Amino acid sequence: MDKQLAPSWHQGELTMQQRAGTDKRMADIGPKFIRQYLPQQHRDFFESLSMIFIGYANQLLHTNAAVLFGAQGFVQSITDTELVINTQYSMGDVINEHLNVGDRIGLLGIVFETKRRNRINGVITDINQKSIRVQVLQSYGNCPKYIQPKVFIPNRYYGEFSRSTRSQLSLTDKQLITNADTFFIGSCFDDGQQLNNRGADISHRGGPAGFVSINPQGQLLVNDYVGNGFFNTLGNLLENPIASLLFCDWQQGHALHITVSSQIIWQDVEQAGSAEFVNTTDTLNKDTVTRTERTLCFTPLKVEQLTNGLAYRQANLL
Repeated sequence: MDKQLAPSWHQGELTMQQRAGTDKRMADIGPKFIRQYLPQQHRDFFESLSMIFIGYANQLLHTNAAVLFGAQGFVQSITDTELVINTQYSMGDVINEHLNVGDRIGLLGIVFETKRRNRINGVITDINQKSIRVQVLQSYGNCPKYIQPKVFIPNRYYGEFSRSTRSQLSLTDKQLITNADTFFIGSCFDDGQQLNNRGADISHRGGPAGFVSINPQGQLLVNDYVGNGFFNTLGNLLENPIASLLFCDWQQGHALHITVSSQIIWQDVEQAGSAEFVNTTDTLNKDTVTRTERTLCFTPLKVEQLTNGLAYRQANLL
């Protein structure tokens, strides 16, 4: 099997890396770290999941962020380059109606209890009413930094779906967002070239509750913490600012999906030492100071409330 990689980065990612000063290191690391197949550890990981996050785009390249649920094994790694995913249990958004063979999607597996996460960018090669088959184009792991641990229990109201759409954030929406310690970004870059680094993507953002703020204009502001230096998401946003944010209300079992226009605001921050990589054993606590060089500004365009769209709720452990 030919497992040679196509170029790791597209033009937006390269521009971000150059601006942040990570480009030289990424040129060396990308081909070593980003694979076109799943190592056995990742195959086992994805098959153990009970939820998987997915980013996909419509014909206008507007990206959606969603999550699929199932018992362990609902994601099957049939080979080291292919997954079959049962898509029957979504947030009530009937995801298969929006997908087609040939679509390039992003997948994120995350286990909050153990703070593990791995990502896949792939292409749909087959689809039916119950599942999709995905060929792996890019596969890589992410460090546990900024993942906020959670333990889940079943949401007994899951499936009693209702959906509402509005153009602006409500007061309840704003409270959910500003109290959140986690959200997900669906983004996309596709210029028509059939390269592995094109297509939709989904990524995790985490921090202490309150790390997302809302300004008087109703825009969401998020400091971009130092990460792995890849700039997958920001590279996409640089080329295509229309994205989607997914906030999960794990307490109530609801989900909030926001279509946004994005802006990257740079700050000049004097730093001692390199910001290219961080120690993945670091955790957020009162003694940790996270320096930022960028702020993400998201302007809501469309807000969708998905009531009872989450199959799990957070267990409030004493």
